[in-house]
Amino acid sequence: MRPVLRVARATFHEAWRRRFLNGILVFAILIIGSSWVFAYLQPGAELKMMVDTGLGAIRFFGILIAVFLGTRLVPDEIERRTIHTILAKPVSRAQFLFGKFVGGAATVLFNMLLMGVAFYIVFALKAPGFQAERPEDALILQSMYSNIAKAVVLSFFEAFLVLGIAVVASTIFSWILSVIFTFFIYFVGQMSDFFQQLSDPDRGASKFAQLVLGTAYKVLPHFEIFDIREAILSGAYTPWSMLFKSMGQGVAYLIVVLLIGYLVFNEREV
Repeated sequence: MRPVLRVARATFHEAWRRRFLNGILVFAILIIGSSWVFAYLQPGAELKMMVDTGLGAIRFFGILIAVFLGTRLVPDEIERRTIHTILAKPVSRAQFLFGKFVGGAATVLFNMLLMGVAFYIVFALKAPGFQAERPEDALILQSMYSNIAKAVVLSFFEAFLVLGIAVVASTIFSWILSVIFTFFIYFVGQMSDFFQQLSDPDRGASKFAQLVLGTAYKVLPHFEIFDIREAILSGAYTPWSMLFKSMGQGVAYLIVVLLIGYLVFNEREV
């Protein structure tokens, strides 16, 4: 366990020296902070617009950091040939790969935590000035505080899964191809429910469509389960059971992805 923590610690400190990550973080916080200004563009829908903008920014920039960080963790060590020094020590390839992921996950978590705190501050300052026109508006406002926290937690797990895919992709492809592949998996994974509908035989799907699209639905990660903004904006209660189910699915898929990454990386010449 110590080798994993050493690799993770070194990865975390190295990641904070990457200027592009700091730039993304600063830009994300500016976007979240400016949601206060954007809110005044639509009187009567200020709070909902702020929530949509703020949570959307946290999710988008979290994914952005996960992709560009994850696809560089392993290739940078190979290009600088520092990987030979690391693996020459009592550090196995599995420990190296998992340590890189843990260090990257800690970096993503800390960045998104800062974004989440910034959004909570903006929301807390704006919410007291919200004038509830109906009794149910007050209930919606009250439930938003806990639901926003749930949305941020789900964004963490989504970013961790994307980071895992990015790290594994970097053990197979070049850096640029890894970025393209990770974004492709992410955007296609957003349409998993659409694939299920197209593969439905009751909708006239052919055998070929049922096989291909049905397989894609089962294999691809369902990233849409990590986005509950629509439920928050509609005032619907998000149960903890659904939250834990989504997190459990993300962790299960992440374990499979990291296992595939280990099998590939273990056979790769570095």
